[in-house]
Amino acid sequence: MITQKYLVHHIWSSYPDPFEALKGKFTKDNVTDFLKRAEKDDAVKQLKHTIIGDIRAKFDTTVATSTNFDYSMEEEDIYKYYSDTEGTEDETVVEQEMTEEEMLFKFFDIDPNKL
Repeated sequence: MITQKYLVHHIWSSYPDPFEALKGKFTKDNVTDFLKRAEKDDAVKQLKHTIIGDIRAKFDTTVATSTNFDYSMEEEDIYKYYSDTEGTEDETVVEQEMTEEEMLFKFFDIDPNKL
């Protein structure tokens, strides 16, 4: 029973760079299933914590977002004259950490639009 539960942890730690070795090997459904199983199974939960901890240690997991609205998509800009004089002083950049799902998608090179 111990071997079945923790063999995966041993295999994970035996890779010199598990992210490079396992890049592109998983699908969106694999990640979704993994995260659901991690909620109920302690061994999977520990593996998830190990992987997420390794991601945080190796990669930058922050995402910067701007609070400015992009008006370039509008069809007709009736305020064009005024927007030319508008400054970007009120731009606010917010940094937040990626979700666990986003981290797994990005660092294992998973296309979230593919099943």
